[in-house]
Amino acid sequence: MAAVTGYFKEFQKTKYNSIKTELLGYRLSPFIRDKESQTGVNKGLIFPFARGLRFSALLIYAIRESLSGSDLEVNWGQIVDDSGLACSGECDIIIHKKGHEEKWNGGAGGHHVMDFRFIHKNNALVVISCKSYLANATVEKDYCENILKYVKNVWLFAECCGPESVKLIKNNSKKIGYKNFWYLYTWSRKTDKIVDDEKGWYHFIETVKKLGITTLKTAPKKAVKKAAKKSLKGVPKKAAKKTIKKVSIKKRKAKI
Repeated sequence: MAAVTGYFKEFQKTKYNSIKTELLGYRLSPFIRDKESQTGVNKGLIFPFARGLRFSALLIYAIRESLSGSDLEVNWGQIVDDSGLACSGECDIIIHKKGHEEKWNGGAGGHHVMDFRFIHKNNALVVISCKSYLANATVEKDYCENILKYVKNVWLFAECCGPESVKLIKNNSKKIGYKNFWYLYTWSRKTDKIVDDEKGWYHFIETVKKLGITTLKTAPKKAVKKAAKKSLKGVPKKAAKKTIKKVSIKKRKAKI
């Protein structure tokens, strides 16, 4: 796994603090907390969906930077099955191979309101479900089961959770089918105590970078075999297979 050390660690520390500080300011704001404590339907609160979208967007930007040297892309959207007859539930974050089937309102001018992508099932690698505040009781089983029909890896990332909930959420989410669980910090509703999980952020980035490294390692091998097959048209099958194998081995040795 690509370790986050030295300058890489310092870069990620800045990124982690930037995201955490931006979100934490709203969570601890006396004005916003006073609004949330009010009774009635029309409290005049910020739309919860918008707060959640802001968190997932900040994560998308960070993941894109971490995968900038790979052929992978990171977007908000849905996954389309092989037949084209069904879509997954909404995916806060999809890490996928390059390309999309459709893009809604992602205009070239850079002034679009939304950028929602439809990704082919064969190109989807990971879906990350993002939560502003996560409790063990709110870990979504049905959602995970739905998304697992479209992609092998479903991860869970919370802005924060209660200090007593971390182990419970980890165990419960794993049983449900989530491959990983991370959070930025724990927050006690009773005492307002904040405990950072900076190490968890580094592990998250390492896991993301590993995806990019794995893809880069496998892509050239496939390209070499494809090119070799094309150039060996008309050659007997046994001889062609031996040649392709030799070419692949030579390519790997040259890299080493």
